[in-house]
Amino acid sequence: MQKNKYLLIIMTLFIFISACGYIVRYDGPYKGKVVDAITGQSIEGVVVLGVWYKETATPAGAVSSYYDAEETVTDKNGDFEIPGKGLKIFSNVTPMSVLIFKAGYEHIGLWLWESFKEDELLKKKIVWEGEKAIIPLRKLTMEERKKELGPPSPPDEATLEKVILMLREIDKNDLEQGLKPRGMWNGATYE
Repeated sequence: MQKNKYLLIIMTLFIFISACGYIVRYDGPYKGKVVDAITGQSIEGVVVLGVWYKETATPAGAVSSYYDAEETVTDKNGDFEIPGKGLKIFSNVTPMSVLIFKAGYEHIGLWLWESFKEDELLKKKIVWEGEKAIIPLRKLTMEERKKELGPPSPPDEATLEKVILMLREIDKNDLEQGLKPRGMWNGATYE
């Protein structure tokens, strides 16, 4: 009887720990620099949106749900930093996914930050200076912009305050193409 009790405790702990996803992890900071893919010059005003999800283990596999978002804009040197969520213990919050966009340029859309180092296609494109990702974006012609679908929308669950910079940049891109801007997010209007 005592053995069964210990086995049940051990199994419960194992399920709890595996459901957490990460036992101990420090999230962030996420640092980068956005440059023109042809000239290598820094690009100011690029919107960088970081999105975090929670992964919950189910018998059918992991299920993701929105956790939080944070955005920033590159400075005159093309630099940006998103602090991250700090120390996470027994957490199911994933590392940051990132959406990088500026009207008139190609976008990088909702890739896990870790994939900048791991994905074969991205590894050829993104260079690292220590912990800072150097991210080249190619300027698009108007014809290319009209063919492109544009950046993916921010997560619907995010509040307007968390994604306003990205929404304004998407609207700017639409206006430059002669399209009607969205001007609304989850029932709230913005300019």
